[in-house]
Amino acid sequence: MLARLTTAARAMLEMDRAFRSLLPAGLAPSCRAVCIRDGELQLLADSGMVAARLRILSPGLLPALAALGHEAVRVKVKVDIRLRQAAPPRAAGISPHALDEMERAAARVGNPLVSAALARMVANQRKR
Repeated sequence: MLARLTTAARAMLEMDRAFRSLLPAGLAPSCRAVCIRDGELQLLADSGMVAARLRILSPGLLPALAALGHEAVRVKVKVDIRLRQAAPPRAAGISPHALDEMERAAARVGNPLVSAALARMVANQRKR
C-alpha cells in the first residue's frame, strides 16, 4: 500500500516537473500540475492572471507534455492563492545624505543617551 502511494507521488512530482519545464521561467513558480484524470490535466495557479495565461498556453503545451510521457487532451485550471510565495521583506534603506544629517543631529542633541542611540543607529545603517 505504502509503496503504491510512494510510486504515485513520485509520478505526480515528475509530471509537475515536466509540465513546469515547458513554461516560461517567470510563470513556472506560480503554478502546479496536480494530476491527469480522465485525460484532463488539472492545474493550480496562484492568481487569476496566471490561470488565464495557462489557459492561453495550454493548447500548445499538451503535445509537448505528451512527448514527455504525460498525455492529456484538455486542461482544467483552478486558482489557489495558497501557492503564492511570500515576498521577501523589503529592507528600508536610509540614504547617505540622511545618515550624514542624523550624525550631525546626534552631535547636537543635549541628551547623551539619545545622542549615543542615534550614533549607533547611523553606524549600523552605514554597515549595510
